[in-house]
Order: sequence, then C-alpha cells, then structure tokens
Amino acid sequence: MIRLPYTAFARVYDRWCADLEPARWGRYNVALARRHGFTGGRILDLGCGTGLSTRPWARIAEAVIGVDCSTSMLRLARLLRGRAHNVRYLKADITAPGLLRGETFGVVLANFDVINYQTSERSLLRLFRNARRLLTPAGCFLFDAVTEHAYRRLLNGVPVFQRLPGGAVLLEGRYRARPGLWQGEITLLLAERDGHYRAAVERHRQRYYSPARLRTLLRAAGFMRCHFYATLTFRPPGPRTERLTIVARP
Repeated sequence: MIRLPYTAFARVYDRWCADLEPARWGRYNVALARRHGFTGGRILDLGCGTGLSTRPWARIAEAVIGVDCSTSMLRLARLLRGRAHNVRYLKADITAPGLLRGETFGVVLANFDVINYQTSERSLLRLFRNARRLLTPAGCFLFDAVTEHAYRRLLNGVPVFQRLPGGAVLLEGRYRARPGLWQGEITLLLAERDGHYRAAVERHRQRYYSPARLRTLLRAAGFMRCHFYATLTFRPPGPRTERLTIVARP
C-alpha cells in the first residue's frame, strides 16, 4: 500500500535526519538571520515537520509558530516541544492564500526540502507570496533548496539504505533533467511491540529550481534582495554544492 508522504516516515524522521546535524543547522540558521539583521521577535517555520528547524529558535525568539500539513509530523512536533511554551504548531497548507492573516514575523523559514516539494511554479510562488506578506519590513525569509548536482549525482538511481533504532529506511529515486523532476519511494520497515516488522511505502516527488529561477520567482513575490550560500557556510555556492541556503529580503 502506497502512503502519503510523511505519514509512516514521521515515526523515524528525526533519526533519519541525524546525519544532517540538525543542531548545527539550527545554529547556522540563527547566525545567518543575525547576519542579515535579525535582533529578536517572532519566528514562522513553514513546513516545520517534527520541529527540527523550529525548536532551536525557542530560546531567542518571543514566539515561534510551526506550520505543516502532516498530522503525523505535527503530532511528534508537539510531543518533542518539551517546556518551550513559546512554541506552537498549526496544521495548514503553507501555500494557502490568507495563511495567518494579520500576523507578522521577523524571520520566516522553510527548511529541509520544503521548496523542492512545491512541484509547480504556481505553488512555489504562492508560498513565496505568503512569506513576503508575513514578514516585517526589516525581516528576512530563509530557506534551502536541493541543487541539480545533488539530484544528478546522489539521488538518481543510487539506493540509500539506513538502519535505524526501531527499523530501517530505503530511499530509491530517479531524476529527469528535462522537466527537472525527481520521483522516489521511501520503503520503511518499522519494528512493532510483538517483535515483528511492518512495511510501509511512501511516494515522494520534488522539483529542481535553478538559482536564476528562484531569484525570478522571489522578485515576483516582492523580494528585491537575495543572497545565496552553500548550506552551513557563508560562502557562495559552487558546482559541487549539494544544497543552497537563500536569504531573501523585501
């Protein structure tokens, strides 16, 4: 049975992401936002998932809101929130017009492939317009995107298997350069209390966006200043960069 993305996968998602060093990623996001003028205020995390990119802001922000459409991911986010009483989570479509109408934030985030999961430019432009509308005049929109190098070299016909506490994950996918689409399946083996394993399969689709195309769509949404970095650095991206981090400002 094929499941929707981030349903069964939610159960092992944080352990799967351990290699991405989420704590380091959180420190990097904070440092990058400060580099672009953030001094405090409210934070919005679009596509927050289990809260990996949301929680690092709890100690320095007035309030943090995470938004996601996956019930399974949000259930875990709320369990992992701990004593961070200034963090709350909302189930909603992050591309929906009118999202959080009337509210503003000093930083808007979209991390861990959220941009690439928007497989149409129309959907991505709606997300960008929401981010622009929800920013304070001096705020910044901080997001990442997978590069074509990563899709071609790392995610194209090369199975990725990871054994995890409580199960195992197999990722398989193919990238088609002409439409710029990556399609893959995540197969999960999840340990049950009776000692048996349950199998689940999720189908995922992503789209590659070139830096030039991202810049064009950002400008269409009202972002006039865009800065591109190789993720987890303050350096410009190169031909072998696997992931970009972009800071966009009005």
